[in-house]
Amino acid sequence: MPGIGKTTTAKVVFNQLCYGFVGRCFLSNINETSKQFNGLALLQKQLLHDILKQDAANINCDDRGKVLIKERLCRKRVLVVADDVAHQDQLKALMGERSWFGPGSRVIITIRDSNLLREADQTYRIEELTRDQSLRLFSWHAFKDTKPAEDCIELSKDAVDYCGGLPLALEVIGACLYGKNKDRWKSEIDNLSRIPENNIQGKLLRSFDALDGELQNAFLDISCFFTDIEKEYVAKVLGARCRYNPDVVLETLRERSLIKVNAIGKITMHDLLRDMGREVVRETSPKEHGKRTIIWNQEDAWNVLEQQKVRKSSMHTRKHSHAYFLVILITNNHTKVLLFFFLVYGCCRGSCTGYESIRSEITQHRIICENKMLKFTPNQWSKSHRILQTAF
Repeated sequence: MPGIGKTTTAKVVFNQLCYGFVGRCFLSNINETSKQFNGLALLQKQLLHDILKQDAANINCDDRGKVLIKERLCRKRVLVVADDVAHQDQLKALMGERSWFGPGSRVIITIRDSNLLREADQTYRIEELTRDQSLRLFSWHAFKDTKPAEDCIELSKDAVDYCGGLPLALEVIGACLYGKNKDRWKSEIDNLSRIPENNIQGKLLRSFDALDGELQNAFLDISCFFTDIEKEYVAKVLGARCRYNPDVVLETLRERSLIKVNAIGKITMHDLLRDMGREVVRETSPKEHGKRTIIWNQEDAWNVLEQQKVRKSSMHTRKHSHAYFLVILITNNHTKVLLFFFLVYGCCRGSCTGYESIRSEITQHRIICENKMLKFTPNQWSKSHRILQTAF
């Protein structure tokens, strides 16, 4: 079941055991990463890098990665966590056979479909929290204490019951209610009661709805593009378009338990929250990608640009009819993946209908390319445009 604490439990076990092994690696968000171009090869490269503590040889396909893992790790006693595995080919690419790792190695896999673990030595099913455990976790986020305030005991119990013993829901809903008055509590809990018991995303959506417009936009940007990215870099990106201080925005989202910042300073987000954010974007235009406020999928981005379906959006608009477009293009230049984030502000006099219209209507552009932020004005467009043509 999603949101029940599989990743958190795996991290605790990993941190307790990791120093007893020659090499160790925690591969997070495997299912999401594997959807990227050459995603399995990227995961294989991370596995080799984290254990060997050196850059792995160029892996241009997962078949090559399988050979390298077996050759270089077969004599090493390692600890590997494979988090959020969804398909058999992901397991085969990263740990195809026991002989790939040395004697005494341990592999921990978090998974939603137990049928993929038929060859595991042991399996452990994480159960939902008891009501008392749920109330303590909820209280910690709603009151910063291990128990609810005296005048909110019954309301807290109601909220806990609606969260169904799921740690993620308890944490996010509790953080959403923190500091709110009793009437606001009653209103939020009444809304929760209307959501079907098994619809965890619907419950999490309540915390998104409670954000103001700028915070919602920042949350959507992060859920679509910036998970597992350095906080400093994300702050620079948000600062290019957000009216609020980006550090304050990130801290507010963290306080609401919508994002986390890990030990090495990267923004992380539970996959349920990430999927919820992307679903919010998808619902703005379920069938026509060009009408969505954000495009994050590679194929969708290409289709929109090639078919000239990028139009002025009614969302992400600012005063004086300044329209905001955010497009990510991911291209493969043989062995190198290039990322282009287009953060565009422009004064649109009419409906934007494609590449040329965007170019002619924009008053200022910001492009983030390979972790560098560039600013340029329309008279500089052609030079930068040639760079893009060369890259593609």
